[in-house]
Amino acid sequence: MESLSRWGVSLLEPGAQNNTLRLALCLFLLGYPQCILSQPLCREEEYPVGTECCPKCSPGYHVKQACSEVTGTVCVPCPSEYYTAHPNGLSQCLPCGKCKPAALARPLSSLSSGLEMGLVAWQECSRTQNTACHCSQGHFCVSENEDQCEMCLPHTTCAPGQRVQNRGNHSHDTVCANCPPGTFSPNGTLEQCLPWTRCQMWLQKESEPGTSSTDVTCSLSWSVCLLLAILVICVVVIIVIILWKQRNKTTSRGIMAVFSDQRKRQNEASKSAVTEDLQTREAITIVAVEETSPMFPNR
Repeated sequence: MESLSRWGVSLLEPGAQNNTLRLALCLFLLGYPQCILSQPLCREEEYPVGTECCPKCSPGYHVKQACSEVTGTVCVPCPSEYYTAHPNGLSQCLPCGKCKPAALARPLSSLSSGLEMGLVAWQECSRTQNTACHCSQGHFCVSENEDQCEMCLPHTTCAPGQRVQNRGNHSHDTVCANCPPGTFSPNGTLEQCLPWTRCQMWLQKESEPGTSSTDVTCSLSWSVCLLLAILVICVVVIIVIILWKQRNKTTSRGIMAVFSDQRKRQNEASKSAVTEDLQTREAITIVAVEETSPMFPNR
């Protein structure tokens, strides 16, 4: 006891401690109503001003002068580049946000090396709404603070053998899905995988099977190749025969024409010789009659 009293500290008895606590509680309860009166409970469309409640200003306005006993709240429109989105009792409007550059992260293997990329404003600021920003085309937001995106990632690129199940937008990534059996996607940009080509029954055969990223490769069957070769040879032989026959006919016609011409000439020559011979004989007969007729005039 002596050591404690030396420092100016005295221990109270349990009864004295209880009385002290009761006194403190009474003093607190006496001051609590005043605290309640200093902050009046206002309705949702009102705001506290001292011990009174004043009507709030509409969105797009702010308080110029608080209400009084004889006047209501005086509100004025927000200036340019400022806004209030809700009923309020603000003395000044809020400044419009700017679409600041956001960190464009590379794939997850190199997230530490981000690039700066400007965001796009898809909702311009007005007196009643703030600027709303989102990532540019081909990217989506992965970290957002209210209406401001803080980090963008490029949309996932589907690999060959996959299809695009859901295309990405400014807030969601692209969702890929594997192609089902019997279909393929060569570059991963298709929304529906393409079916494998079916090789025709006896004309073609499957030289390479299809995969999820490549189509079936078809080639001509050996029997078809042999048949085509035989057909080509037959066509060539037929054409040669036709041309040979046509040539022989032309040659024969030429020879026959020469022979016919020669015969015609020979016949004409023979006819001319016979005619001349007959004419000569007639001339000789006439001369003989003329010579012999005067010799026997009385017979």
